[in-house]
Amino acid sequence: MGLNFRKSISILPGVKLNLSKGGVGVSAGVPGFRKSINTKGQTTTTISIPGTGLYYTNKKKVFGNKKNEKKEDKKTEKKTEKKTEKTTKAKEQTKAATAAAAAAEPLGEPVKEAVVQVRDFVRDAAAQPAQRQTPARQIDAAALKSIHKTADDTIDWGEIMSSPTAPDESCNQDMWAYYHSVAPEIIGGDLDAYLRLIYEVNPLDDLLEYGSEFQFGTDSPGKMEVEFELNEELLEDAKDSMNRFQFNDLLQDFVCSLSIRIARDMFALLPVNRTFVHAMIGGKTVLSANFDRDTLSKVKFGMIDPSDTLAKFPHNMSYSASEGFAETDRL
Repeated sequence: MGLNFRKSISILPGVKLNLSKGGVGVSAGVPGFRKSINTKGQTTTTISIPGTGLYYTNKKKVFGNKKNEKKEDKKTEKKTEKKTEKTTKAKEQTKAATAAAAAAEPLGEPVKEAVVQVRDFVRDAAAQPAQRQTPARQIDAAALKSIHKTADDTIDWGEIMSSPTAPDESCNQDMWAYYHSVAPEIIGGDLDAYLRLIYEVNPLDDLLEYGSEFQFGTDSPGKMEVEFELNEELLEDAKDSMNRFQFNDLLQDFVCSLSIRIARDMFALLPVNRTFVHAMIGGKTVLSANFDRDTLSKVKFGMIDPSDTLAKFPHNMSYSASEGFAETDRL
């Protein structure tokens, strides 16, 4: 809750569509007042001052996902039942093995030893499910600094608009046909078409291991804004093995590299000249950068330091080697 500045996206008169990996939301209202709800059960009330870009928000969760809760309850019940069943079966097998040992005692020590081995095997087998744990996904530090090095292929909207069929078999004909159908709107700068294209193509799906809650917005055909929440879990190993200066340096490169990659993918998909990227950690904006197409196209991505490269573009970033990131204002 607080006083904020942010761009809004009008889909229909009085209606706004909000897209994110965490769900889809719809909002409606009149100038100065807006109410929204998303698939997570969160409602947002926004009171704004028309024409200033300033607004006051209040968020509240009004319901949970009962369907998912029931599924989780059933999963828990099944796990408990299976665990109880395995434990009971193990006890019965151990009891049977002990009885067999007593009955076979006249046969001597070899039989006793065999029964003990069977009992230990049964006991260990029953304990195995509790020992199986999947470790959290960790990514090499060098990979976190190199996300910017690859990007999607740039779409030539003029070529696609001029031909209803793909030029050769290396292109996906269905995808080409879809692009051809929306090309007039995209080239014409239709903001609704921009958002529908993003929704259909999901250009940042391959970045979901690095970040979440990707949201897109624009109020001009010449630009696109993207915000995302950084996935800090990828840094757990690094945080334990590095000193704070090394860790903060890695964190800065991670944020900057991912932000550059997002800008590259937006320029590849849309005919915009500017992409604003807002990176968040723990819900707070730590980087807000204004990338322009011409400057970014001249960057040698295989040879750059991602943090140093941000100096080429207008940006807000409050960072120190000893303290790391602090919250900053958005451009």
